[in-house]
Amino acid sequence: MAPYYPVYLDVRDRRCVIVGGGQIAEGKVAALLESGARICIVSPEVTDEIQDMADSGALTLEKREYRDGDLEGAFIAIAATDDPDLNERISREATARNVPLNVVDVTHLCTFIAPSIVRRGEVTVAISTAGLSPALARKLRVELQDSPALDYADLAPMLSEVRLELRSEGTVVDAEHWQTCLNRELVDLFRADRDAAKQALKRALLEDAASGVSAVQ
Repeated sequence: MAPYYPVYLDVRDRRCVIVGGGQIAEGKVAALLESGARICIVSPEVTDEIQDMADSGALTLEKREYRDGDLEGAFIAIAATDDPDLNERISREATARNVPLNVVDVTHLCTFIAPSIVRRGEVTVAISTAGLSPALARKLRVELQDSPALDYADLAPMLSEVRLELRSEGTVVDAEHWQTCLNRELVDLFRADRDAAKQALKRALLEDAASGVSAVQ
């Protein structure tokens, strides 16, 4: 089996259709709303949480059975049902309309799969087992959530600021030296004093730039 091609999608203000209204659909809604999607749920029955979100205007709810044509205009679609025949119907429409489809726990009908996610501020780590073992993906997610390596993710906004400032000054820094400067001492300093950490990082990077390295970060 060929591996999946990993990708992050910008779903902001894009129509995303979910067929199904149970607990699994509820979880999909939460992730899509966080990413700014326009969500339409098609299901004759939904959880209280989904109903509340529909009542508040956070999503559109079609409280009925799925019918052909519901995927028209969809950027992506998710089938969160336990009905094999219904999943097949949704898959056929998605294929006909070239709509990327995730059928929960039915890998052979999926044209994309949802990875297990670890978030730390602006940093997202996606874990996939190509659909072979969701339990393993969840286990890795739990382990990574407590990993000291994710402490570096807290630096992301500061690193972006420094990178933009150096570029605006026309300063060129070697990519490998950026990695060298990202060390535990910088993390500890950042936690104690963000401004001091920023200045220390800039000094270290400027020393490298002055040495004549020409690769751009």
